[in-house]
Amino acid sequence: MFRNRKKLCFTGLLLISLYTFHGIKAQSVAEEPVGLEIRESSVNAQVISHILKITNRSEQIFTGTVLLDPLSELRSLSQGEREISVAQNDSVFVAYRLIAAKDIGAGRKAIRYIILNEKKERVLARETYIDIEEREQIFFMTDDAPLMITRPEDSVRVHVTVNNSGNTYQEVTLVFNVPNLREAPAFTEMKITMAPMEQKRFIHSFIPSGNLLSSGQFSVHITAMKGREKTIFGSKTVTVQNVFTDRKYIDTNPARNLYPGQGLADNSVTLSYRQYNATSNMLQLQGGGYMNLPAGYLHLKGNIYKYNSGHTPMITNTSLMYKLEENEFTIGNVSEQTELPLFGRGAKAILSTADRRKTLTFGAVDQNFNLIGSQPWFTEYYSFYIQGALGANNSDRGMEATYIYQKNPYEKAIYNVGGLQWRSLLGKNWSIHMETHGALSSYENIPDSKFSGAAELRYRGNLPFGIALDGSGYYSDGYFPGSRKGTLSFTQGVNKRLSENTYISGSIGYNRTAPKSYAYTYTYRSENSYGNIMLSLPKLGRVTSSLYYRHQGESSPSYTSWLDEGTVSGNVRMVSHRMGWQGRWQSPNARHSLFGTLEAGFFADPLEGGRSGQAKTTLNYSFREVMIDASYQKGAYYLYEYMMAKQQHKEFNRFTSSVSINKNISKKLSFSSGINFSHDVYQGSVPSANLTANFFAKDNMAFFMNAYWYRYTFINSSNMFNVQVGVTWNFSKSQPMKGRKSKVVAQVYYDHNANNRYDDGDEPAGGYLLNIDNKAFISDEEGKVRYSLVPYGEYIVKPIQTGRWFFDRKKITAKSARTVINISLKQSGTLQGSVGYISDENSVEILPRYEGLRFIVINTDGTVVQTVVTDADGKFTTFLPMGTYTITFDTKTLPEHSECKDYTRTFTIEAGKTTVLDPFEIEVKERKINIKRFFASD
Repeated sequence: MFRNRKKLCFTGLLLISLYTFHGIKAQSVAEEPVGLEIRESSVNAQVISHILKITNRSEQIFTGTVLLDPLSELRSLSQGEREISVAQNDSVFVAYRLIAAKDIGAGRKAIRYIILNEKKERVLARETYIDIEEREQIFFMTDDAPLMITRPEDSVRVHVTVNNSGNTYQEVTLVFNVPNLREAPAFTEMKITMAPMEQKRFIHSFIPSGNLLSSGQFSVHITAMKGREKTIFGSKTVTVQNVFTDRKYIDTNPARNLYPGQGLADNSVTLSYRQYNATSNMLQLQGGGYMNLPAGYLHLKGNIYKYNSGHTPMITNTSLMYKLEENEFTIGNVSEQTELPLFGRGAKAILSTADRRKTLTFGAVDQNFNLIGSQPWFTEYYSFYIQGALGANNSDRGMEATYIYQKNPYEKAIYNVGGLQWRSLLGKNWSIHMETHGALSSYENIPDSKFSGAAELRYRGNLPFGIALDGSGYYSDGYFPGSRKGTLSFTQGVNKRLSENTYISGSIGYNRTAPKSYAYTYTYRSENSYGNIMLSLPKLGRVTSSLYYRHQGESSPSYTSWLDEGTVSGNVRMVSHRMGWQGRWQSPNARHSLFGTLEAGFFADPLEGGRSGQAKTTLNYSFREVMIDASYQKGAYYLYEYMMAKQQHKEFNRFTSSVSINKNISKKLSFSSGINFSHDVYQGSVPSANLTANFFAKDNMAFFMNAYWYRYTFINSSNMFNVQVGVTWNFSKSQPMKGRKSKVVAQVYYDHNANNRYDDGDEPAGGYLLNIDNKAFISDEEGKVRYSLVPYGEYIVKPIQTGRWFFDRKKITAKSARTVINISLKQSGTLQGSVGYISDENSVEILPRYEGLRFIVINTDGTVVQTVVTDADGKFTTFLPMGTYTITFDTKTLPEHSECKDYTRTFTIEAGKTTVLDPFEIEVKERKINIKRFFASD
C-alpha cells in the first residue's frame, strides 16, 4: 500500500512539471512569436553575404518587414528593406549582400537586422559583428617636370600630394631638404594627421639664396614618414632649374669635391701669414685658377712669399699654361722628369695627337727656381731638351727618345745627354722596361770630351704555381751627370699565395753609391743591402698577424771623422739580423683598432767586434677620432744611430710617444691636434705639439690656423714656435675644357606666315621657355638666347612646356666659333578631353577617382609626344602641333573594379582650333551574385 502511495505522488509531480514547462513555453512564444537566425559567409575582403532564417512560432501567419539598420557602416548591394510573409510554424530565408567600402575604418563593426510587423512595430532585432583588418596604404607624389625660376626674387614652391588609401588614421611627416641653402634652415618639417581615404596637398615655399641662383640647377629632397616612429614610406627629389637668357656652358665633374680649408692649388687661392718665434715672419700667396677660352683654356698657378728679412720676394712654382686639345704650352717655372734634373724658370711645349699615342715635348729651362731672381736668364746654369714618345698613352708598350743640352757651372761642364726608353710585354705574364743613357761631356780644365753612361732594367711577371716576381737593376758611371751618378743597384721580389688568407713574400736588394767629379774631390761612398721574408698567419678571430725576418747591411767611410783620430779608418760596416711579429685587431663596429710589432735580433759591432743586441716594439691604438702611438727601441738599427751613441759612450735607445685627435665639431668647424715626445741618447728629450683648425665660413671660403712648437737641446735648450693663419677662396668647381668652343645664339620668333624664315610679318617671341642641352633658357625682348663656351658637338633644342605656340624638337651641331639657329614658333591646336563613370544598381560600389588618370599621345610615327593627366574634375587640356594623333587611356591608372572598353581614339589637330574628344566612359563592373536555392523536403 505504501508502494502505491509513492507511485501516485511521483505521477502527480511529473504532471505538475510538464504543465509548468508547457506554460513557460507558451509564454515564450507569446513574447517572441518570430525567431531570427543570421548565417554569415564571407565572399571577399569587401563583400559579406548574410542568409537570414526567419521562423514563425505563432499559430497564425506573420506578415511584416525585415530591414538592415541604416546606422550600420556596411551598405547593402540590394534593397535594404524586404517584405516577408511566414506561415504558422514555418520559416523563410532572406539573402543580403553587404559591401565594406574602402573608406571604412578598421576594427569591429556591428551589423543589425530588425523585424517589424505589419504595423511597423519592432518585433525583434539581432546583431552580428565583423572585424575589419587594418590596411595601411599611403603614398605621395610630386611633379615630375623640373621647377623653373624665371625671377630671382620669387619664391620656389614645391607641391607634394599625399594619399592615404588605407583604413586607419595616419600621422604624416614630410621633411624638405634644400642642400646649401643659406640664410634659412636647410631642413623644414611638416606634420598632419590624415583620415582614411583622404588626400591632401602640401606646399613648401622658400626663397633661394644667391649661391643656388648662381648654379644651373639645384635639388630639393623630400622624405615622407608615417607614425610616431617616423617610418619612411617614400622619398623623392625635385629638380629646380634656373632659367637664364645668357649663360655659359659648365662642365662639372661629380667625382671632384673641393674640400674647404687650404684648398686645391690648381683652382683656389690662399693668403697666409706665418710667424717664426719672435724674430722672423713670412707673407705668402699661393694657388691657381682656370679660364676657359673659345679654344682651350688658360691655367695660372703660383707661389709668392717674402720674409721680413729679405728685400726680394720669392716666386716659385709659378707658371701660365695654355692647353688646346692634347697640346700644352707653358711659360714660367717648369720641370721635366728626366735622368738629369730639369727644373727652374723657362718654357716648354707638348704637341700630341688626339689619342695621345704620339707626343713631342721640347723646352728651355734656366735652372734658377726664383722667377724674378736678379740673375739674368740663360747665362750660367741652363738646359735645352727635346723628347719624343710613341705609345705615350700605353704603360705596357711604347718607346721614348730624349736629348738634353745642359750647361752646368758647378761642374764646369757642358753635357750632351741622349736617352732611349723601351717597354713591352713578353707573352701574357711578363712585362719589361729598359732605359739606356749616354753623355758626352766637355769640361773647362780637360781638353778632351768624356763619355759616360747609365742603364736600367725593370721587369715583373708570373711563374707557374702562382709565383709572382718583380725586380730591377741600375748602373751608372761615376762621372755620369744624372741624379743617380755612380750607382749600382738591384732588387728582387717574390711572393706566393698559400691559401685564401695566407701568403709568403720575400725581397732582397743591394745599392752602392760612389759619385765622382772632374771639378771636385768626392769622398762620399755608401753601400747598403737588405733582405726580407714575411709569412702571413691564419686569421684568429679578429686578429691578423704575420712573422718576418729582416737582414740589413750598411757600409760607409763617412763616419770615420765622428770619432777621435785613429779610432777607426776606412769603411765602417754594420750588418744586422732580426726576427719579428706584427698583428692587427679591429672591433666589430670598427671603432677600435690595435696594431703592434715586436722584433729582436743582433748586429755585428762595427768598432769593437762581437755581437750586440737590438730590439724594438711599437703599439698603435685608435678609437674614433683619437690615436695613440708608442715605440721603444734598444740598440742601434743604423750606422748613424750607432755612431751617435758611441760619441756619448752609451748604448743607443729611443722612446717615442704621441697622442693625436682629429675632430669635426660641426659642419663649419674642425680641428686636429697632437702631442709628441721623443728621447734618445743623442738628442735628449724633444717634446712637441701641433694644432690645426679650419673654419668653413662659406662653400667657397675658409679660414685656417696651423701652429707648431717643439723644444730641443743642442748645447743649450731652444724653443721653436711657428704659427700660420690664412684664408682660402675656392673658385668654381667646373672643369676646364681643353677643346674648341662655340657661342650658340638662338633667335625665337612667331612665324605668322609659316615659311620658317624670320621676315616681314613675324615678331620676336620674348619670354619663351626652351631647353638647350638640358639647360633652361628664356628669350629676351628680342627673342634671343645666348649659350657661350659650348664645346663642339651635337645638342638637342626643344620646348620646355606645351602652349599655343610650339616648335619641333631639333638637333644642332656646334662646329664653328659662332652657331646661329632660328627657332620658328608655329601656332598649335588645343586638345580637350574628360572621363565619366557608368554604373547601375548591379554595379560594384566603388569610390570614383577623377584626378591622376593618365593618357598617352602618340603621333603617326609611333613616337610618344605627350603624357597628360586629368585634374580633380576628370578633365585635361593640352596643346599639340598640327597633325594626326592617337590618344590611349593608360588602363593601369583605372580604379579597381572598373574598365574602359573604348580606350583608344584617333584625332586631328588644326592650328588655332580646339579639338574636343568625346568623354572616355569608365564602366563599373557588375557585382557577382551568389544564388542559393532552398527546397522543401517531402
